[in-house]
Formats: sequence, structure tokens, C-alpha cells
Amino acid sequence: MKLTIGICDDDSVHVDLIKSYIESMNIPCKVDYILAYSGEELLEQLNKNIVDIVFLDIEMKTLNGIETGKKIREFTEDTIIVYLTGYRHYAVEAFEIESFHYLIKPIMETKFVKLMERILTRIEEKKTFRDREKILSIKTRDHLIQLQYDTIYYFEKYFRKLKVHTSDKTIEFYGSMNDLLEEIDTSYFIRCHQSYIVNKHKIRGIQGNTIVLDRAENFCIPISRTYKKEIMSIFYAKLFS
Repeated sequence: MKLTIGICDDDSVHVDLIKSYIESMNIPCKVDYILAYSGEELLEQLNKNIVDIVFLDIEMKTLNGIETGKKIREFTEDTIIVYLTGYRHYAVEAFEIESFHYLIKPIMETKFVKLMERILTRIEEKKTFRDREKILSIKTRDHLIQLQYDTIYYFEKYFRKLKVHTSDKTIEFYGSMNDLLEEIDTSYFIRCHQSYIVNKHKIRGIQGNTIVLDRAENFCIPISRTYKKEIMSIFYAKLFS
């Protein structure tokens, strides 16, 4: 997972402070920062980037944080907005634009870290929900079948066909591994062998050159040397996240 975090405050000290708090948490994913010192500057940068979280000061010159937040909401409902201010009387306006939280300055590290942990949990929950809702359409000889990503364990090359193994059935269809990789979301699936593609979220463990999938029968998938390093990296990231 990768996060893009925006921090906007007309006081550079507060921008640096928030960034230092986040960095001290050692979040187990890549974090990109958008640092801005006015609402206008933040909006200009957001036009070119997708941002997951924005920490936004309310009292700024020209375009204040409330108006900036309203403009953010015009082009995204998913960004988590957290307001920073020294005054409580903006709370109603802040929550009207569906902000996640409202921090009163001075911002203490312990309080900030607890809030950030809640935000990361919310992001992970939303990602899991979106992934479960993703659908793969498969055309067999007689039917068009739609499968939710979350039900798929792995794909297997079988002569000129492919097999998709789900939680309750196996389906054969004509296709190639390369065409399949172009169609599926590779942030969810990964190739581990010339003949296999696995669901990253179903990986339970690694034993030598095999992947143990999270199934009752502990089904094992081979890993070829070409893909071993990437598979191990994904497994450790999952293990320590």
C-alpha cells in the first residue's frame, strides 16, 4: 500500500511538526507528502495528485481551510480531511464537509499518533471493502461468469486453457496468462510461476519454494526463481503490516 498525505498550514513550523509525527510512526508502506502553505497552493497540487489524507489548517490568509475543504470535496469524497486549529468554534463547519476529525492546537504527539492509527485503520477497511466488491468477468463456452476478487484463490495454466480456483469451485476458460495479467488488478494478484497467479491476500505462508494458501487443505503453489524475491517481499510486507 502507498499513501499520499497532504499537510497545509500557513505556518511552516506546524507543517514540519505534523510531518515529523508521521515519520516517527514508521508506517509500513511508502508515504509521499504534499506540503503546502496556503489553500491555493494545496489545491493546485491536488489537481495533479490523488491524496489519501489531508491535514488542513483552518485560519489561513485568502482561502481559509473550510473553503479549501469544500473545494476538495468537489472532486473527491474519499480523501480523509483532518482540521487543525487553535479555535473550537469552527467545529460545526468542519463536520459539515464530512471531515474525519478536528485537532485543537497545540497538537501533542500522543494524541496525534492515536488519531493517525484510527485513520490508517479506516483506510485499510475501505480498501478491503473496495477489493471485495471488485468483479472479474469470465467467459466460458456456455456462460458469462462474474467472480468477486475476494473469492478467488489462484489461476492455473492448463494447456490452452486457464483454471480459476475459487472458495467453492474451479472454472476452466480459454485464455493466456499474459492476457489475464492485463485484465486483472495486479495490486491484488501476483504471478509466482509460469503457470500460476495467486491472490496476495490468500497467502498464508512460504515453505521453501511453495506458497501455502489460506485454505483448509493448505494448498501449495510453486514459486519459480524468477518471482521468488518479489513474492517474499510481499509476504513480509503483509506479515509486518
